[in-house]
This record gives sequence, structure tokens and C-alpha cells, in this order.
Amino acid sequence: MILSLFLVGNSSLLFSFYERNLHLYNVTTQDFILNRCVFVNSEWVLPWAETIPHWDELNTPPKIIWFSVTKKEDILQAIKIDHLFRCVVIEQGKDFQQHSNVLFHEEYYSTGDEDYDYYLGFTNKHDFLNKTLPKIKENFNVSIS
Repeated sequence: MILSLFLVGNSSLLFSFYERNLHLYNVTTQDFILNRCVFVNSEWVLPWAETIPHWDELNTPPKIIWFSVTKKEDILQAIKIDHLFRCVVIEQGKDFQQHSNVLFHEEYYSTGDEDYDYYLGFTNKHDFLNKTLPKIKENFNVSIS
């Protein structure tokens, strides 16, 4: 799984989930998120500004639950919860602001039809080129010139 290739040492992925949406999910999903909760904050980590419709009230950003996943099946479950996910890579024991990368899944209209293209974005180009890309080349037996 490509997301796990962004992990280095004792780091893990913390997926985000808007606290206000928790009641929309079944108890099993709620427990999955809450039992893995590491931080709750209102930190916006994506490389573009948050828009007002995402705010809970005027000038009040929503609370975000950041929950940890390490095993492949847990990563897959987190993606099933929100396929347009955002997550951070963070070493165990670090403060939230010390995350080393932000990973996010985006969709774009590819052409005039109704199809979408999907992209995996990241915010730390240096880590990607020096730590993750070599793992991708090795694991997927690809060469990039």
C-alpha cells in the first residue's frame, strides 16, 4: 500500500475526521475512530485555505478528530470511511504540529464527461523524493527517469 511507504521509523498515519459528522456513522465506525483518537483540534493542514462552508459557525473552525492507523487493514478502513481523505505522518510521541507530511486524496474532472481523475497529494516534496520515492521504485519495480 502506497500510503504505508510514507512512514519512516516509528511514525504512523493520523487520518482526519470532522467530529460533527460522527453521529452520521454506525457505532462500529464511531468506535474505530474514537478508539484510535490521538488528537482533537481545529488544525487545517491542507496547502490551500479552508472555506467558510466547512466552518461550524461564523469564525469557528470545526473540531477534527485525528486517529492513528498503522496496519494495512486499518488504513483501508480509514479510506472506506472517507475516500477523499487527508492524513498526516507523525512520529510517535510528537506534538501534532511536528507532523512531517500531509497526504491527501483529491478528485478532478478529467474531461468534459462525468469521469474524475484521482490524485494523491503530499506537502513534503523533500521527504517524498528522498524517502518515499525509492521505496515506491523498489516495491513496484518501476524506474523513473
